[in-house]
Amino acid sequence: MKDIFVREDIAKPENRVNLALFHLQMDEGFHKWFCEELQLPVSAIIYPTENLSGDRPDLIVKDADRTIGYIEVELGDENKSQLSTYRYKYESDQTKIFSITGKSFHKSDLSLEEISVFLSSKLDTLSNKQKVLSAQYLIKLIETYSNNIISYSRIPVSDEVLNQPFVNKLLYALEDFKPDQNLIRAEPGKYYIDTNSPKGFSFRVFSKESTLPTKSTALFSITKGRDYIVFLSEKWYRKYLGHKPDIDVSNWVAFIVKDLKLPINSIELKQKLELSNSSVDRQIDTMIDLIKKLI
Repeated sequence: MKDIFVREDIAKPENRVNLALFHLQMDEGFHKWFCEELQLPVSAIIYPTENLSGDRPDLIVKDADRTIGYIEVELGDENKSQLSTYRYKYESDQTKIFSITGKSFHKSDLSLEEISVFLSSKLDTLSNKQKVLSAQYLIKLIETYSNNIISYSRIPVSDEVLNQPFVNKLLYALEDFKPDQNLIRAEPGKYYIDTNSPKGFSFRVFSKESTLPTKSTALFSITKGRDYIVFLSEKWYRKYLGHKPDIDVSNWVAFIVKDLKLPINSIELKQKLELSNSSVDRQIDTMIDLIKKLI
């Protein structure tokens, strides 16, 4: 590869993360997962690229010697100005600019947090000790430098949020499905709640497909105390609730699309849509009946 970049400044943590991501593409399991998360063909190759007219995205994506994308990696949130420039100059129908950020709540194409969780769950399946060490190296880089914190974990929902009328009404109606106080991961038949911000709320249920330590997926969430309920895409619900009866998942999707009038059937896997708290609250009784089928 004539355009591979070899003069990385490894004193910068972000560049060490980029090289670790590049290195781990040699593991077929990680490469397949990584490509699927970005909706790339598994036949793609990913590596550090030389400058492009004065710009240098972190990684280039090629398939059959044709450039199909560039990946920009940030330890924190997106560099929106830089992404806007790259998309204006380089994005087309054949070439996409992808964004990887520190945390899943940044809502980028993929997060370092998700990469760390996936690798942690697969350490026992890697084919040799060298691959295990390489994966542990990237996990430690992410934990050490992503958003400048040593480690990251979700936190319990605050009493302030639990006492909000919508949340209080919801959990009271689902009292029979309340998890044990010390439960640290979702279980079939019990809901699970947590958050990644002091004023947040994520209502979650058990998912066989989840790679999170909590083995859960969100049905909906409230972000940073905002007066909006966030729902996920139909594709997400069908992927992570695939172990539930199809009719129950379909009814949940239909409720969001038809009753709440949110077109989650028209968005991509990781996209989300939100609706005001009051609009959802008017339909809360129907919503609760459908949730019970998914717990």
